[in-house]
Amino acid sequence: MVFPYLIRIPKIASIRYRRQVLKIAVLGAGALGCSIGGTLARTGHEVTLINRNRAHVDAINHDGLRMRTAQGELTVRARAATSAQGLGPQDLVIVLVKSFHTREAMAGALELVGPGTVVMSLQNGLGHEDVLAELVGRERLLAGKTYVGGVMLAPGSIIAGVTGKETLIGELDGRITPRALAIGEAFNAAGMATTVSDNIQGIIWDKLLVNVATGAVAAITRLTYGPLYQLPEIEATAIAAVQEAMDVARACGIPLTTPEARAAWTKASAGLPADFKTSMLQSLEKGSVTEIDFINGAVVRWGERCGVATPVNRTLAACIKGIERATTLAQEPSMTEPVKTAAPTRAYVEHVAVRVRDIHWHIRFFREVLGMEMREVAGPADNPSQYWTLGGMQLIATPGFEAPASNDAGWLAHLGVMVEDLDAAIFAASSWGVTPLPQGFNWLQLPDGLAIELIQAAPGSVAQALAVQPRA
Repeated sequence: MVFPYLIRIPKIASIRYRRQVLKIAVLGAGALGCSIGGTLARTGHEVTLINRNRAHVDAINHDGLRMRTAQGELTVRARAATSAQGLGPQDLVIVLVKSFHTREAMAGALELVGPGTVVMSLQNGLGHEDVLAELVGRERLLAGKTYVGGVMLAPGSIIAGVTGKETLIGELDGRITPRALAIGEAFNAAGMATTVSDNIQGIIWDKLLVNVATGAVAAITRLTYGPLYQLPEIEATAIAAVQEAMDVARACGIPLTTPEARAAWTKASAGLPADFKTSMLQSLEKGSVTEIDFINGAVVRWGERCGVATPVNRTLAACIKGIERATTLAQEPSMTEPVKTAAPTRAYVEHVAVRVRDIHWHIRFFREVLGMEMREVAGPADNPSQYWTLGGMQLIATPGFEAPASNDAGWLAHLGVMVEDLDAAIFAASSWGVTPLPQGFNWLQLPDGLAIELIQAAPGSVAQALAVQPRA
């Protein structure tokens, strides 16, 4: 894709619209992804909404995306799909999957990425850009934060909170580039108030403050915004959590634009209806894991790094962890019931990841000596950063790598394990003393140090793989 030339403007830049139709894929088109994707589709952009929920996808393709907005109800025609298979390269890929699904989702959607594709994360929390950079290259990335909201009502039907909600995007290095300005123009023309920033790292923290303000307190109390904002005790707790996060950011040298803690609490509800539910509350209601480790939990980790105490955020994170654990226990069989011998989910090792110093040598060896053809490549075809073979080997280029035994040895990075039900597997693992890894919530370190990446399988694929008979 070639973006039109646009005037370079300093600092935080408002964008003038110049018409251009974009091919856009929303990776993780839940309530928020459909709010943004549906809004963009209304103005003629070629939008594909990707969500692994078949009922949701079928409803959109059959009846259109039904959106309840501040201006009334409307139906938007947009394409929907359960995977990226067959979609081809896009101009823009908007990543909106849950934080702990980032690596798995992007790794399964690399065919969306062509020579001119821009990949932009609008996810909550911290750290997604590092994960995406490993898969598509840092040069392709834009970062962003949005205050647009969404609530899933039924398959193909959402509440979209767009009016009065700001979106901010920018280059990771702070430059104001034509591609960022062009994407910002498209968003503005669709009705999403969008700004291009030269301080996107600070913006990420500003959005984190809003998530810190309402995410955990709403999830713990199970309250929608109407009653949530009527309780002074909740307000005081939320503002205390935000103040801790602001203290951490300043101690770590992050430039914030949020003036004071109460501003984040006020901003969180601006333009949203009284029945709005935070994404963390929606996750708990579905019995799913939350993004707490990437929100309040991230404040705790950064606080430890920069020497700032975070007792309020630590308490909120612990409460959410307790609710998640209670959900796990509720799903386990009662001691008075017959013990079920079946595992909560089935799985198989999908790949073994190995770090190597010279990836080109290893590619030639596995292809020319062992006949293991390519399955997947991350990065340019002539200079890949990662390479998967059909035999289940993932080679990870690690220049300067020094293995323990010898300089020429490879070293196990992790096991990739395909599971029938990712959420069930994570819940089940939580009582086994495993440790979440920084790469994502679906990355676990076992007590003896082995790292595993849990990957959500397509329906039926685990059973098919496990049906293969071992060699006699």
